[in-house]
Amino acid sequence: MLVTGVGQGFGRAIALGWGRAGYDVVCADRDVELASKTAAEVEESGGQAIPIQIDVTVTMDVRHAFTKIDELFGRLEGVVHVASRSSSANPLALTDNEFTELVDDTLRSSQLILRTAARSLERSWVVIVAPPASADAPQNAMVRGGLARLAAAFGARSDALRVNVAVPSRSASDPVHDARLVDAVLFLGGEDAEGLRGLELAVDLPPPPRVVERLLPEIQAALDDRVRQDDLEADLWAERDDEADDGAEDGGDADGDADAATSDALDDLDDAPDLLGRPPFPARDAW
Repeated sequence: MLVTGVGQGFGRAIALGWGRAGYDVVCADRDVELASKTAAEVEESGGQAIPIQIDVTVTMDVRHAFTKIDELFGRLEGVVHVASRSSSANPLALTDNEFTELVDDTLRSSQLILRTAARSLERSWVVIVAPPASADAPQNAMVRGGLARLAAAFGARSDALRVNVAVPSRSASDPVHDARLVDAVLFLGGEDAEGLRGLELAVDLPPPPRVVERLLPEIQAALDDRVRQDDLEADLWAERDDEADDGAEDGGDADGDADAATSDALDDLDDAPDLLGRPPFPARDAW
């Protein structure tokens, strides 16, 4: 199973979902370090995974990825291409460069993936994750419409390749709150969806988690799909170590009110549900 854009957001959640389902997952991303982290998470959940670096807007990168996968596994069951980039720019102020980048990351990359899959795979499927429906600017509507027509046209030309599009209702949050999209993608890639082609499936996702204000900005970073929680935890631990060192250097004259506020916030953090589907923070006594 090939999943693109696994470094964050929907791609990471989908890769973890296929891993839990028992599939070998090829974790592809522009950032090979993030791809490696996600591959390690897939293996921790019981699956098998390898990371590869790929720029899905570059023809040779896409061809090389399919060739490498064929050499390693012999046969590719299917492809999940995450083309969910959206633009928040005012359509009247959208620059040519912004528009080109949006089209490259969504329509162009999908065309390259579909063309290479149709040439390389004997019988397979592709699911494209489109920009979220909540991104209602005209340029995003154009991309969603283009992806739907592209999927239908490719599927109509080949009985061996079925192509469908999943449209999430909002942008990515975390694997727990994005689970419906993961389930939808697993369904579209399964045998029960064998007769579905050119489908544009709208997936209604629950609202992302909300947090209390006094836990910001640390938890605010956790809600950003560009930030991984293991990095967040490392920053938080380093911050507490720095505070402890500063307190020791000052002779222990820490501000009592600040300590109390920090303690209350960390107590809430210990008890808070995990925002990215990972084990909770360790108890502060273990620090």
